[in-house]
Amino acid sequence: MSENNNDIKSLSKLAEKCIKDKNFEEAKNYYKTILENEPENLEALYIVGFLCMKNNLYEDSLEYFNRFINIKNDNPFVYEYMGIMDETNRTEYFNKAIEINDNIKTVRKDYSRYIYIAFKSYQWGEYDISLNYTNYIYNARQINTIANLLGCIYYKKGDYDKALSLFHDLNFIYEKNNVYVLCNIASCYRKKNSNNMAIRYLEKAKEIDDNNKLIYYNIASIYGDLGDKKLALENINKALSIDNDYNDAIKLKEYINNLD
Repeated sequence: MSENNNDIKSLSKLAEKCIKDKNFEEAKNYYKTILENEPENLEALYIVGFLCMKNNLYEDSLEYFNRFINIKNDNPFVYEYMGIMDETNRTEYFNKAIEINDNIKTVRKDYSRYIYIAFKSYQWGEYDISLNYTNYIYNARQINTIANLLGCIYYKKGDYDKALSLFHDLNFIYEKNNVYVLCNIASCYRKKNSNNMAIRYLEKAKEIDDNNKLIYYNIASIYGDLGDKKLALENINKALSIDNDYNDAIKLKEYINNLD
């Protein structure tokens, strides 16, 4: 038994040296040898799972990480890795990671990881996951990009008042000079059926960037919904003068032209 332990320690040192030298394939082979002798070696399971993930060998990686969590189930990193790789069980894995993270104080070294997951899960449309990770950062540091993401999440979840509160704060910080924030405010007001307020903020955005086809498109869309054909056409024509191949604007113009 002692001799076997010594062999494993020696293999582990060799594997660590390979990782230090960035010889990852050889390191993986050493750790696999360790697992042949000690199937529940957590270090080996973690590293092999991680290296497989880095090589996009997701099925292999998930196999090693599943073996890991069957032995040790309090490591949020492993659940997060699994959630990134396994779309089918993503919510389950991230909920477990969140459960663990909720009981751990957020420290500076967590920021980059939390930010990555916050934005990535937003891209996936996993807004509850994104909300949790965004709040981890926002509660520690009120970074403008994170405040904006938080507003976008609340918008996607239909909580327009919370989204507006965040976007209005950002509008103040940016001295009412950020087109993106002004358009986000307009989108929230539109969802709340406050079309005049939506147009007001889009007009403010237009004053800053009068060559933005999206601003004109959105103004035209609102006027179209309000039945104001003249102003709708005026704005959609401006959008098309900026980009005459703008397909959404072409379709909207057809719709507007058919208004009574």
